[in-house]
Amino acid sequence: MQGDDSSPRVRVAVVVVRGDSILLVRHQKGAASYWLLPGGGVDFGEPLAEALRREVREETCLDVRVGDLILASDSIAPDGSRHVVNLCFEGEVVGGELGLGSDERVVEARYVSSDELHDLALRPDLRDELAKGLETGFGSGDVYVGERWTRGP
Repeated sequence: MQGDDSSPRVRVAVVVVRGDSILLVRHQKGAASYWLLPGGGVDFGEPLAEALRREVREETCLDVRVGDLILASDSIAPDGSRHVVNLCFEGEVVGGELGLGSDERVVEARYVSSDELHDLALRPDLRDELAKGLETGFGSGDVYVGERWTRGP
């Protein structure tokens, strides 16, 4: 849900695991390049799972089945100019072929190994939680992981 400037933005994302790798997308905005879990904003009146399926298709050309909520965090700019509530769900690919979709900000979509994960600029910075989930499974810890604002490059 996107409201006025004093309302948080809700972003949904999917955690899709293949072996010891996790699906990520790389965004390019001007000179800034960073990685995210596939997903995006929720429109007013749009159910979370529907928004997530739409956003993942737009970014990766994949169709996903949305599972349980496994991670939640806030990203709050130090100057108060932005507040994003991040909701990350387990997901399973049920169709499509991995590629670049219609979202022009996405310049790469691929499975990233747990070894590569810590070297990436990830927004929000959930690298520790994702690495732990790849090692021990998701859904085995706290869902809310706190504030995770990541400054630009």
